[in-house]
Amino acid sequence: MPMPDLFLRNARIWTGVVSAPWAQAALVRDGRFAAVGRATDFDPPADAEGLDAGGRLVVPGFTDGHAHLLGTGAAKRVIDLKGAASAAEAAQRVATRVAATPPGGWVRGSGWDQHSWPGARFPHHRDLDAVSPDHPVLLLHSSGHCSWVNSAALHAANITAATTPPVGGAIDVDEHGEPTGILRDTAARLVSDVVPSPSPADRIDALRDAVAHAHSLGVTTVHAMDVGRGELQALYALHDTGRLRLRVRAFMSASKLNEWFDRNLATGDGDDIVRIGGVKFFTDGALGSMTAWMFEPYEDAPGAGFPLQPPEDLERDVRACLDRGLAPAVHAIGDRANRTALDILERARGISPGLPRRIEHAQLLDPHDIPRFAALGISASVQPIHATQDMAKVDRSWGARGIGAYVFASLLAAGANVAFGSDTPVETMDPIAGIHAAVTRRNAAGEPSDGWHPDQKISLDAALRAYTSGCAATVNEQAAAGCIAPGHLADFGILSEDLFALDDPMRILEARADVTVVGGDIVFRRGG
Repeated sequence: MPMPDLFLRNARIWTGVVSAPWAQAALVRDGRFAAVGRATDFDPPADAEGLDAGGRLVVPGFTDGHAHLLGTGAAKRVIDLKGAASAAEAAQRVATRVAATPPGGWVRGSGWDQHSWPGARFPHHRDLDAVSPDHPVLLLHSSGHCSWVNSAALHAANITAATTPPVGGAIDVDEHGEPTGILRDTAARLVSDVVPSPSPADRIDALRDAVAHAHSLGVTTVHAMDVGRGELQALYALHDTGRLRLRVRAFMSASKLNEWFDRNLATGDGDDIVRIGGVKFFTDGALGSMTAWMFEPYEDAPGAGFPLQPPEDLERDVRACLDRGLAPAVHAIGDRANRTALDILERARGISPGLPRRIEHAQLLDPHDIPRFAALGISASVQPIHATQDMAKVDRSWGARGIGAYVFASLLAAGANVAFGSDTPVETMDPIAGIHAAVTRRNAAGEPSDGWHPDQKISLDAALRAYTSGCAATVNEQAAAGCIAPGHLADFGILSEDLFALDDPMRILEARADVTVVGGDIVFRRGG
C-alpha cells in the first residue's frame, strides 16, 4: 500500500542546495521530495499528511560517515569505562559486573583511556586480577586499537612470554618478559577470537538499539565500517522484515576479503536501505594506543608506531578490490600512514576510476599531502569530535606536528570533499556535537577559549554539508541524497534550535533533533 503524501510546512528549511539554500515548505511523494519551495508555491493534495515544523530549522538527514553500527548497539551491553579517572576506578566498575556474572563467564567493557589517568601509564593485568581472579576480562580501549585483559583472559587465549605477536600487533611485556595484559591492534584478536560469539538474535537486538539511537540524533544514514558476516546477515534480516528504517552503506571488513570476493559483492549492490559501500582497510593503529604510524617518534613514548600490514600487501589488496568493483576506504591516522595510503591510491587511480576512494580519519597530514586529496579525487572521511576530545593527546604525543591534525579548513580550501562522522562508539554519534567541534574547535567546557588551532575552524554551512552532501559524495549518491531537493530521498530532521540564529556558537550544543524522517516516514519524534 503506497504511503500518503507528506506536506512539510511552516519550516525554515536549509536545503543544502548552493543555488537555492532556503525554502519554507516541501512535498514528499513515494519517499522522495516532489517539490521544495516557498509556502505560496504549494497547493498540497487534500489527503496529504501534514507535518508542521513550527517555524523550526529543517536540515537534510544527517549521515554518520564513519560508524561502527553493531559496536554501538553492543556497547550498551558491556561495562562503560568512559570517564573512569584511574585504573582503580575502572577495575571497580569491573568488580560490580563480575558480581553479577555467572562463574567463569566473560566480562567485557570499553572506553578506558590511560591518557586521562595519573601518569598516563597503561594499566596491568594485576589491576583486574584483584577484582576478577576467575572471570576472564576483556576491556577495549577508547580508541578501539588495544585491549586490557586479566590473567584469566591471557590463559584462555594461551598468551605467554613465548607468544609471538601477530603482524600489525604488539603484546606489552614487563621487565621479566611477561605479558602485562595490554594487547595492541592485531594482538588483541588473540583474546577476542576466543570470546563466545554473540547469537544472531543478539546482533539483531544490538543493531535495533543502534538504529533507535541514530534516529534520536537526526541521523538517517550510516556508513557502517568493518562489517563482518554476522553483522551483514543481521542487517539483511532486519531489512527483510521491514524493521530497518535507517539507510546503511556497509564497508566490509578487509579481514574477510576472500569471502566478499567469493560472494561477488560489489559497491552499489543492494537498495536504498542497505547497500554495499566497499571494503574497510587499515594502514595503522591509533593515537590513543600509540600505534599510529609516524615519520618521527612520539614525543612521550618510544617508537613511531607501525603499519598493521606490510604496505605492499595493503596495495595488493586495494588493487584487487578495485579490480572487482569494490571501493576502498583506508584507515590512516599518522602522517606516514596517510602518505602511504595516498601513494597507494595514486598508483591505483587507473583501476575502476568510477569507484569512489576515501581515507578514514586522515588525522595527521604533512602539509604537502593536503592538496593530494582533491587532486586524486579522494574524500577525507573525518570525525570532528576527535579534534576536541583528543587535542591534549595530540599536544602531548605529537607536539608541534599537531598543527597538521584535523585540518578540516585546509582540506576544504584545497578543494577536497570532506565527510563527517563520529567513529561511534569511540565517541558520541551526535552530529550536533561534531558540528560544534568543527565550528568552534572548543570542547563542551568552552576550552580553549579561542579554539584549538583556530585557523582550522569551518563555517556552520560547511559543517552541515560535511554531514550531508559530503557523505553522499563518498558513495557516489550525491544525485539522490544529502540535500532537500526534488527527486532526492526524503530524509530530514527538524531541530530544536535554529543553528544559524544563535548569538554564541557554543549554544550549538543546546540543539537536539525533535523529529527525524526517513523516506517520508517519521521514525522519531522527541517525547513520543
